[in-house]
Amino acid sequence: MTSTSVAANAQSDSTDMKEVDIPFSEYTEEIYNPETETKNTSYNYSNKWDFDGDEKNDSLLFIGNGGAHTYFYLQLTLSSDGIKRDFPNVQLDMPYPDSLESLKKWGKHSGVQLVVDDLDLDGISEIYLNFDNPFGAISAEWNKKGIKSKYVVIDFKNGKLIIKDYN
Repeated sequence: MTSTSVAANAQSDSTDMKEVDIPFSEYTEEIYNPETETKNTSYNYSNKWDFDGDEKNDSLLFIGNGGAHTYFYLQLTLSSDGIKRDFPNVQLDMPYPDSLESLKKWGKHSGVQLVVDDLDLDGISEIYLNFDNPFGAISAEWNKKGIKSKYVVIDFKNGKLIIKDYN
C-alpha cells in the first residue's frame, strides 16, 4: 500500500496544518458520481483481477460521494460483456483491498471491508464486501435472493452474477 500526504485543515481560519495520508493513493482519481452529480475522489482498481474467468482483467471502481466522511459505492464491469453494474446500496468507507489472511484472522471486523481473492477455490477471484455501516443497505432485490447480512461475496458463474452471504 502506498499513500500520499496532503495538508488537512478542519477550520479554514487555522494555520495549524497536519499531514493526512490517503491510503492506496495510487488508485485514486476523480470519477463522476451520477447520484451527487459531481466528480469525487474515488478508487479505480480496474485491470487488477479477472472475475469472470475470461483471462482478461475487469473493471472495479469505488465511486465516492464527496462527503466529509466519504463513502464509496461499488461499480463493476466485466470485460466479457461490458455491462456496467452499479451497487449503490453497497457503501464502504474504507475501500482498500485487504488480504484473505486478514479476513480469516479478523472475520467480520469493520477494518476488513474489501477482499479480492479466490474464496471458493475455483481458480477465479471473488469479491468479499463488508458494508455493515449506517450507509450500507441490503436492497430489496438482494433480500428476494435470500441475502440477510451486510457481509457478502460477489461471484460470477458462466457470466451470471451471484451474490451470497459470507459465512
